Amino acid sequence: MSNLQQLQNNFAQHLFDKKQQKIISATNYGKTEALARLNIYRNNVFGNFLAVLLSTYPITKKIIGEKKFEKVAHQFCHAFPSKSGDLNNFGQEFPEFTKPLKPSYLHDLAQLELFFHQSYFASQDNEKIEITELQKIDLANFEKIIFSLSKTAVLFNSEFPIYSIWQQEKKIKKTQPQQVIIHRNQIFNLSAEQFKFAELVAQKLPLYKIYQNLCDYSDRQSSKKKNENREIDIGALLNFFISNGLITKFAL
Repeated sequence: MSNLQQLQNNFAQHLFDKKQQKIISATNYGKTEALARLNIYRNNVFGNFLAVLLSTYPITKKIIGEKKFEKVAHQFCHAFPSKSGDLNNFGQEFPEFTKPLKPSYLHDLAQLELFFHQSYFASQDNEKIEITELQKIDLANFEKIIFSLSKTAVLFNSEFPIYSIWQQEKKIKKTQPQQVIIHRNQIFNLSAEQFKFAELVAQKLPLYKIYQNLCDYSDRQSSKKKNENREIDIGALLNFFISNGLITKFAL
C-alpha cells in the first residue's frame, strides 16, 4: 500500500472511530488541536450523511420525531458509512435498521420512501405506448400481447395502511393492508385486483393468461368473502396502467 493510500485509510478510520488516531502523527499540530481540526471534517461528513437520510426519509422522520430520527440516523451512519461517492446510493440499509423500532409499520414506511427515492433517481424510461399502435393489432392476436411495466416502476405490498400514512404524513388508526406501485415521483394506491394485474404483467404473461389468472383470483376472493363474482374489466386495467405510464411497451 502506498503512503498516500495509508494516509487516506488512517484519515477515514479516524473519522468513523475517534479511537483510531494514527492520522494525528501525519499532521503538524499537537494532539488537542489536531483532534479539533479533524472533528470539523467528521462533522461535515456526518452532516452530509444526515442530510441524505432526511431527504430520503422525510415522513419516517415526522412519524418518530426529529430528535429520535437524528439519534437513529447517527447510529446508522456509524454502522453503515457510505462506500460510494454517489450519496444517492447512501441509506439503502436504513429500512432494515428501523425494524426493531416502533411503531411496527416504520420499516415498511421507510422501505416505501426508499423505493420512491430509487425510482425517482433511476434511469428514465422514455418508452411509451401509443394507443393507435394497439388499435392496429388484429383481435385474434390481441390476447397474445405481452405487456411490460416501466423499468422505474416498483410494486410494494404492505400489511399496513402504508399509502395512507405516507400521504397524510402522520400516524393513523387504520389497520388494513395496502398495495402500491411507485413510479418516478408518484405513488399509486392500488386495489387488490390492480396489484394482482401488475404482478402478472411483471411475470411477462400473455394477456389471455393474465385474464385467466385474474378470474381465478377473483373467484377465490369472492369465495372467501361470500360475495358474488365481479366481472374483470381488463380494458379499464390496461387504460389505468398505460395512461399513467406504468406500462410502457408491448410485444407479440
